[in-house]
Amino acid sequence: MGIAAGVGHFFQSIVEVIEGILGAIVQFFQVIFDSIIGLFLGIVGFIEGTLGFAIHNFFILGTVAAAVFAYMLYAQRQGTTPVSRTIKNK
Repeated sequence: MGIAAGVGHFFQSIVEVIEGILGAIVQFFQVIFDSIIGLFLGIVGFIEGTLGFAIHNFFILGTVAAAVFAYMLYAQRQGTTPVSRTIKNK
């Protein structure tokens, strides 16, 4: 019984070594796959943040530009700008 048990344990060890190698290979590909997915998600997050920042600033700058334009029209109609005073004096 001792020799048979030893041979059984030997083959069991071989199977465990093969399982370990296959598990390491699968784990390697999972890490590569997860790294690629993480990189892709990072790029998408960066683009999302950059576009959100740009769009937010676009609306803020557009609002400021509209306010300045409205003030210029108002001041021109009131005759308080240097250009409108020059035109009135001619």
